[in-house]
Amino acid sequence: MSLKFLIIGDLHGQKPKIYFKDFDYIIAPGDFCSDKGLRPLTKKWMKESKKMHFSTFILKSIGKKKYDLLNKESLKVGRKILEYLNSFDKPVFIVPGNWDQSYGESRSDKEEDDFYSRKYFLEAVMGNKTNPFLTKNLENIYDCQFKLYKFSNFNILGYGLSSNAEDPIIKKELYTKNQLMHLRKKYKIILSRLDETYRKRSKDLPTIFLSHNVPYNTKLDILLNKESKFHKKHFGSTVTSDFCRKYQPLICIGGHMHEHFGKDKIGRTTVINTGFGKDVNTYLEIESNKIKKLKFHRGKK
Repeated sequence: MSLKFLIIGDLHGQKPKIYFKDFDYIIAPGDFCSDKGLRPLTKKWMKESKKMHFSTFILKSIGKKKYDLLNKESLKVGRKILEYLNSFDKPVFIVPGNWDQSYGESRSDKEEDDFYSRKYFLEAVMGNKTNPFLTKNLENIYDCQFKLYKFSNFNILGYGLSSNAEDPIIKKELYTKNQLMHLRKKYKIILSRLDETYRKRSKDLPTIFLSHNVPYNTKLDILLNKESKFHKKHFGSTVTSDFCRKYQPLICIGGHMHEHFGKDKIGRTTVINTGFGKDVNTYLEIESNKIKKLKFHRGKK
Protein backbone atom coordinates (compact mmCIF):
# COMPACT_ATOMS: atom_id res chain seq x y z
CA MET A 1 0.00 0.00 0.00
CA SER A 2 1.43 3.38 -1.00
CA LEU A 3 1.26 6.59 1.06
CA LYS A 4 0.32 9.74 -0.85
CA PHE A 5 1.18 13.16 0.52
CA LEU A 6 0.37 16.66 -0.69
CA ILE A 7 3.03 19.10 0.55
CA ILE A 8 2.46 22.85 0.46
CA GLY A 9 4.98 25.63 0.97
CA ASP A 10 5.41 28.68 3.17
CA LEU A 11 2.22 30.68 2.67
CA HIS A 12 2.57 33.92 4.64
CA GLY A 13 -1.17 34.51 4.53
CA GLN A 14 -1.84 33.16 1.04
CA LYS A 15 -4.53 30.50 0.54
CA PRO A 16 -2.82 27.61 -1.28
CA LYS A 17 -3.92 26.35 -4.67
CA ILE A 18 -4.14 22.57 -4.87
CA TYR A 19 -2.67 21.09 -8.05
CA PHE A 20 -2.34 17.43 -7.00
CA LYS A 21 -5.76 15.94 -6.31
CA ASP A 22 -4.97 12.35 -5.32
CA PHE A 23 -3.55 12.38 -1.78
CA ASP A 24 -4.25 10.90 1.64
CA TYR A 25 -2.33 13.34 3.84
CA ILE A 26 -1.27 17.00 3.81
CA ILE A 27 2.06 18.31 5.10
CA ALA A 28 2.78 22.00 5.74
CA PRO A 29 6.01 23.44 7.24
CA GLY A 30 4.46 26.49 8.92
CA ASP A 31 4.26 30.24 8.27
CA PHE A 32 0.50 30.27 7.80
CA CYS A 33 0.10 33.77 9.20
CA SER A 34 0.26 36.94 7.16
CA ASP A 35 3.30 39.20 7.07
CA LYS A 36 1.30 42.14 5.73
CA GLY A 37 2.63 45.38 7.15
CA LEU A 38 5.68 43.71 8.65
CA ARG A 39 7.60 42.43 5.62
CA PRO A 40 9.16 45.85 4.74
CA LEU A 41 10.31 46.20 8.35
CA THR A 42 11.77 42.70 8.25
CA LYS A 43 13.92 43.63 5.27
CA LYS A 44 15.07 46.77 7.07
CA TRP A 45 15.91 44.75 10.20
CA MET A 46 17.92 42.21 8.18
CA LYS A 47 19.89 45.00 6.57
CA GLU A 48 20.44 47.37 9.48
CA SER A 49 19.86 45.89 12.92
CA LYS A 50 20.35 42.13 12.94
CA LYS A 51 21.86 42.18 16.45
CA MET A 52 18.61 43.49 17.91
CA HIS A 53 15.85 40.91 18.33
CA PHE A 54 13.16 41.28 15.67
CA SER A 55 10.29 42.06 18.05
CA THR A 56 12.36 44.72 19.82
CA PHE A 57 13.20 46.36 16.50
CA ILE A 58 9.54 46.33 15.41
CA LEU A 59 8.35 47.82 18.70
CA LYS A 60 10.86 50.65 18.37
CA SER A 61 9.83 51.20 14.75
CA ILE A 62 6.00 51.24 14.93
CA GLY A 63 5.04 51.07 18.61
CA LYS A 64 3.25 48.41 20.64
CA LYS A 65 -0.33 49.33 19.68
CA LYS A 66 0.21 48.96 15.95
CA TYR A 67 2.40 45.89 16.41
CA ASP A 68 -0.30 44.16 18.48
CA LEU A 69 -2.93 45.01 15.87
CA LEU A 70 -0.82 43.61 13.03
CA ASN A 71 -0.17 40.42 15.02
CA LYS A 72 -3.88 39.98 15.73
CA GLU A 73 -4.81 40.38 12.07
CA SER A 74 -1.96 38.05 11.07
CA LEU A 75 -3.29 35.28 13.34
CA LYS A 76 -6.79 35.64 11.90
CA VAL A 77 -5.46 35.06 8.39
CA GLY A 78 -3.40 32.06 9.52
CA ARG A 79 -6.47 30.58 11.21
CA LYS A 80 -8.49 30.82 7.98
CA ILE A 81 -5.76 28.96 6.10
CA LEU A 82 -5.69 26.13 8.62
CA GLU A 83 -9.49 25.96 8.56
CA TYR A 84 -9.24 25.54 4.79
CA LEU A 85 -6.67 22.74 5.08
CA ASN A 86 -8.77 21.12 7.80
CA SER A 87 -11.77 21.09 5.44
CA PHE A 88 -10.21 18.41 3.22
CA ASP A 89 -11.04 15.92 5.98
CA LYS A 90 -7.57 14.36 5.78
CA PRO A 91 -4.77 14.43 8.37
CA VAL A 92 -2.80 17.69 8.10
CA PHE A 93 0.67 17.63 9.67
CA ILE A 94 2.12 21.00 10.62
CA VAL A 95 4.84 22.72 12.60
CA PRO A 96 4.79 26.40 13.57
CA GLY A 97 6.81 28.78 11.43
CA ASN A 98 8.61 31.86 12.65
CA TRP A 99 5.60 34.01 11.62
CA ASP A 100 3.08 31.92 13.59
CA GLN A 101 3.52 33.56 17.02
CA SER A 102 4.25 30.25 18.75
CA TYR A 103 7.61 30.88 20.39
CA GLY A 104 8.59 29.66 23.82
CA GLU A 105 9.15 32.14 26.61
CA SER A 106 12.52 33.75 27.10
CA ARG A 107 13.93 35.31 30.24
CA SER A 108 16.51 37.34 28.33
CA ASP A 109 16.37 41.06 28.97
CA LYS A 110 19.44 42.23 27.03
CA GLU A 111 18.50 41.23 23.51
CA GLU A 112 20.76 43.72 21.76
CA ASP A 113 23.88 41.92 22.98
CA ASP A 114 25.15 39.02 20.79
CA PHE A 115 25.09 36.55 23.66
CA TYR A 116 21.63 37.48 24.96
CA SER A 117 20.23 37.65 21.44
CA ARG A 118 21.35 34.07 20.80
CA LYS A 119 20.15 32.97 24.25
CA TYR A 120 16.73 34.49 23.50
CA PHE A 121 16.58 32.66 20.18
CA LEU A 122 17.45 29.26 21.62
CA GLU A 123 14.82 29.65 24.34
CA ALA A 124 12.22 30.89 21.89
CA VAL A 125 12.50 27.97 19.43
CA MET A 126 11.72 25.56 22.28
CA GLY A 127 8.03 26.48 22.14
CA ASN A 128 6.20 23.18 22.54
CA LYS A 129 3.18 23.79 20.31
CA THR A 130 1.68 25.92 17.59
CA ASN A 131 -0.28 28.94 18.79
CA PRO A 132 -3.61 27.44 20.01
CA PHE A 133 -5.59 30.19 18.28
CA LEU A 134 -4.53 28.66 14.96
CA THR A 135 -5.36 25.04 15.76
CA LYS A 136 -8.20 24.97 18.34
CA ASN A 137 -11.07 22.60 17.43
CA LEU A 138 -9.57 21.70 14.05
CA GLU A 139 -9.82 17.93 14.34
CA ASN A 140 -7.68 17.11 11.29
CA ILE A 141 -4.71 19.27 12.27
CA TYR A 142 -1.77 17.37 13.81
CA ASP A 143 0.69 19.72 15.50
CA CYS A 144 4.06 17.97 15.21
CA GLN A 145 6.09 20.44 17.26
CA PHE A 146 8.39 18.19 19.34
CA LYS A 147 5.80 15.43 18.88
CA LEU A 148 5.74 12.03 17.19
CA TYR A 149 2.73 10.51 15.44
CA LYS A 150 2.80 6.82 14.61
CA PHE A 151 0.51 5.53 11.91
CA SER A 152 0.19 2.02 10.50
CA ASN A 153 2.64 2.73 7.68
CA PHE A 154 4.86 5.65 8.78
CA ASN A 155 6.14 7.89 11.58
CA ILE A 156 6.19 11.67 11.49
CA LEU A 157 7.73 14.12 13.97
CA GLY A 158 8.52 17.79 13.82
CA TYR A 159 10.51 20.82 14.88
CA GLY A 160 9.35 24.29 13.83
CA LEU A 161 10.06 27.97 14.54
CA SER A 162 13.74 27.99 13.54
CA SER A 163 14.69 30.85 11.23
CA ASN A 164 18.48 30.40 11.12
CA ALA A 165 21.35 28.24 12.36
CA GLU A 166 20.92 27.49 16.07
CA ASP A 167 24.36 26.08 16.89
CA PRO A 168 26.46 28.84 18.52
CA ILE A 169 29.66 27.11 17.32
CA ILE A 170 29.05 28.62 13.88
CA LYS A 171 29.72 32.08 15.33
CA LYS A 172 31.82 31.07 18.33
CA GLU A 173 34.09 34.09 17.91
CA LEU A 174 31.26 36.28 19.21
CA TYR A 175 31.21 34.67 22.66
CA THR A 176 33.43 34.15 25.66
CA LYS A 177 34.26 30.57 26.64
CA ASN A 178 31.64 30.58 29.42
CA GLN A 179 29.00 32.09 27.18
CA LEU A 180 29.66 29.48 24.51
CA MET A 181 29.36 26.67 27.07
CA HIS A 182 26.03 28.09 28.25
CA LEU A 183 24.65 28.36 24.72
CA ARG A 184 25.82 24.87 23.80
CA LYS A 185 23.93 23.46 26.79
CA LYS A 186 20.73 25.09 25.56
CA TYR A 187 21.39 23.83 22.05
CA LYS A 188 21.84 20.27 23.31
CA ILE A 189 18.51 20.50 25.16
CA ILE A 190 16.76 21.01 21.82
CA LEU A 191 18.59 18.04 20.29
CA SER A 192 17.83 15.84 23.31
CA ARG A 193 14.11 16.64 23.11
CA LEU A 194 14.06 15.46 19.52
CA ASP A 195 16.19 12.41 20.37
CA GLU A 196 13.76 11.33 23.10
CA THR A 197 10.80 11.78 20.77
CA TYR A 198 12.40 9.94 17.87
CA ARG A 199 13.27 6.90 19.98
CA LYS A 200 9.54 6.21 20.47
CA ARG A 201 8.98 5.66 16.75
CA SER A 202 8.00 2.36 15.10
CA LYS A 203 11.47 1.28 13.99
CA ASP A 204 10.38 -0.85 11.03
CA LEU A 205 8.45 2.02 9.40
CA PRO A 206 9.71 5.03 7.39
CA THR A 207 10.08 8.30 9.25
CA ILE A 208 9.25 11.78 7.97
CA PHE A 209 10.95 14.66 9.77
CA LEU A 210 9.02 17.92 9.38
CA SER A 211 10.97 21.10 10.05
CA HIS A 212 10.05 24.72 9.47
CA ASN A 213 13.54 25.53 8.22
CA VAL A 214 15.57 23.32 5.89
CA PRO A 215 18.86 21.78 7.07
CA TYR A 216 21.95 23.93 7.34
CA ASN A 217 24.69 23.69 4.69
CA THR A 218 22.73 22.27 1.76
CA LYS A 219 21.95 23.74 -1.64
CA LEU A 220 18.47 24.55 -0.30
CA ASP A 221 19.42 26.99 2.48
CA ILE A 222 21.56 29.61 0.74
CA LEU A 223 20.23 33.13 1.24
CA LEU A 224 20.02 35.05 -2.02
CA ASN A 225 19.50 38.70 -1.20
CA LYS A 226 22.04 41.24 -2.45
CA GLU A 227 20.75 43.81 0.04
CA SER A 228 21.60 41.56 2.98
CA LYS A 229 25.04 41.10 4.51
CA PHE A 230 24.21 37.39 4.61
CA HIS A 231 23.87 37.15 0.82
CA LYS A 232 25.05 33.71 -0.41
CA LYS A 233 25.45 32.47 3.18
CA HIS A 234 23.90 29.28 4.53
CA PHE A 235 20.88 30.12 6.69
CA GLY A 236 19.32 26.73 7.47
CA SER A 237 18.71 24.94 10.77
CA THR A 238 21.67 23.15 12.37
CA VAL A 239 19.24 21.26 14.62
CA THR A 240 17.57 19.83 11.52
CA SER A 241 20.92 19.12 9.88
CA ASP A 242 22.30 17.39 12.97
CA PHE A 243 19.14 15.31 13.33
CA CYS A 244 19.23 14.17 9.70
CA ARG A 245 22.93 13.29 9.79
CA LYS A 246 22.50 11.29 12.99
CA TYR A 247 19.27 9.43 12.29
CA GLN A 248 18.92 9.45 8.49
CA PRO A 249 15.10 9.65 8.27
CA LEU A 250 13.67 8.75 4.88
CA ILE A 251 12.44 12.30 4.26
CA CYS A 252 13.13 15.73 5.74
CA ILE A 253 10.59 18.39 4.74
CA GLY A 254 11.20 22.07 5.39
CA GLY A 255 10.63 25.54 4.01
CA HIS A 256 11.51 29.04 5.23
CA MET A 257 14.17 29.68 2.57
CA HIS A 258 11.95 31.17 -0.10
CA GLU A 259 14.68 31.29 -2.73
CA HIS A 260 14.56 27.53 -3.27
CA PHE A 261 12.05 24.88 -4.32
CA GLY A 262 13.39 21.37 -4.84
CA LYS A 263 15.39 18.57 -3.27
CA ASP A 264 18.84 17.64 -1.97
CA LYS A 265 20.39 14.73 -0.06
CA ILE A 266 21.97 14.30 3.37
CA GLY A 267 23.28 10.76 3.33
CA ARG A 268 20.24 8.52 2.82
CA THR A 269 17.82 11.34 3.67
CA THR A 270 16.00 13.14 0.86
CA VAL A 271 15.60 16.80 1.83
CA ILE A 272 12.75 18.83 0.37
CA ASN A 273 12.40 22.60 0.34
CA THR A 274 8.67 23.13 -0.14
CA GLY A 275 9.04 26.59 -1.70
CA PHE A 276 7.08 29.77 -1.09
CA GLY A 277 3.59 30.96 -1.85
CA LYS A 278 0.19 29.67 -2.90
CA ASP A 279 1.34 28.30 -6.26
CA VAL A 280 3.80 25.61 -5.15
CA ASN A 281 2.84 21.98 -4.45
CA THR A 282 4.95 18.89 -3.95
CA TYR A 283 3.61 15.37 -4.36
CA LEU A 284 5.28 12.58 -2.38
CA GLU A 285 4.45 8.91 -2.62
CA ILE A 286 6.07 6.32 -0.35
CA GLU A 287 5.86 2.58 -0.82
CA SER A 288 7.72 -0.24 0.95
CA ASN A 289 9.82 2.22 2.97
CA LYS A 290 11.03 3.92 -0.21
CA ILE A 291 10.16 7.02 -2.19
CA LYS A 292 8.09 5.89 -5.16
CA LYS A 293 7.29 9.33 -6.62
CA LEU A 294 8.41 12.88 -5.92
CA LYS A 295 7.01 15.68 -8.10
CA PHE A 296 7.37 19.44 -7.83
CA HIS A 297 4.76 21.73 -9.38
CA ARG A 298 4.78 25.50 -9.62
CA GLY A 299 1.55 26.98 -10.89
CA LYS A 300 1.05 30.29 -12.63
CA LYS A 301 1.63 33.27 -10.39
